Amino acid sequence: MRINGRSVGMCALYVAVGAIVGGLVGVLLRSIDAFAGLAPYLASETQIFSIAPFTLDLFVFQFTFGLAFTPNLMAGLGMVLGFLAFRKF
Repeated sequence: MRINGRSVGMCALYVAVGAIVGGLVGVLLRSIDAFAGLAPYLASETQIFSIAPFTLDLFVFQFTFGLAFTPNLMAGLGMVLGFLAFRKF
């Protein structure tokens, strides 16, 4: 499947990188005193879903799998900006 002649995988990559960078910016805003009043709203995390870790023991290897999606507002903004960057470039 394609969006504007480019693959959906590339769009997902842009959105994922935008979410990571936005999340990091949100965490960095917590440590800046100038954003002390605004940072709790921008950097507060909300757990959307969580899969508890479970272990798969294969006697030789042991794997532990788990997943949690806890974005903050800046991560959401980063996702939107990542999608816009994908559309522009």
